Amino acid sequence: MTELAITDRPAPAVARVTINRPDRRNALGPEVRDALIAAMSAVLADDTVRSVVLCGAKGVFCSGGDISTMKRLEATAGRARLKAHHHLVRLIAEADKPIVAAVEGFAVGAGGGLALLCDLIVMGQSAQIGFPFFRLGLVPDYGILYTLPKRVGMGVARQAVLLGTMFKGEEALRVGLADQAVPDADVMAEAIRAAAEMGSHARAATALAKRLLATMPASLEGALEMEALAQPLLITSDDFVEGTAAFMEKRKPRF
Repeated sequence: MTELAITDRPAPAVARVTINRPDRRNALGPEVRDALIAAMSAVLADDTVRSVVLCGAKGVFCSGGDISTMKRLEATAGRARLKAHHHLVRLIAEADKPIVAAVEGFAVGAGGGLALLCDLIVMGQSAQIGFPFFRLGLVPDYGILYTLPKRVGMGVARQAVLLGTMFKGEEALRVGLADQAVPDADVMAEAIRAAAEMGSHARAATALAKRLLATMPASLEGALEMEALAQPLLITSDDFVEGTAAFMEKRKPRF
């Protein structure tokens, strides 16, 4: 049987998880979803992994939900299906380790939502990302109505959702849907490089910063209180000792 989520190590301390259903353009059916949950759970629990690259096989990131698995679902079954997908959403969104989406080809619908859950999106210049749910008579899922406006603002989010606009690499970069737009042939190498760079930082500080960014309150006072809770914990850590020593010795820290 074909392995639907492949894990390998393209660089030291970097794990790569590849969605491997190219005959369905890496669509997120139940079997693919469960394979991704298992693969991501394993690499996130592995202490030798510092960061993760998420990608799709054969030059396509993910074409969205597998429509063939949704036909004639009753409302209760449809809700149960989506709740199962939410396990994957939370797993990626709440990960302590940095995750980079390497977007080649298409990241459409739930596939685009999957990319938005990652910390960094590296797109090929000809790759496209979009959320054309209305063509199927559906609303966006995979947390898109939360992650999309948080990333690009309400104006672009409305354009992306209500008009179903597809954004290519450079345009996606301009509006904030991508963090880097690179030549198609360089997507994977750049995603691995970025993952390795983020993975080289202090683990506890990275994990706390990710959590603060995800839950940062609207008020300055709330933000200051969260800082006051997090920073004292890090000041007592071995990473802070190493970081300050490296700073004084004018060298790169070894976390």
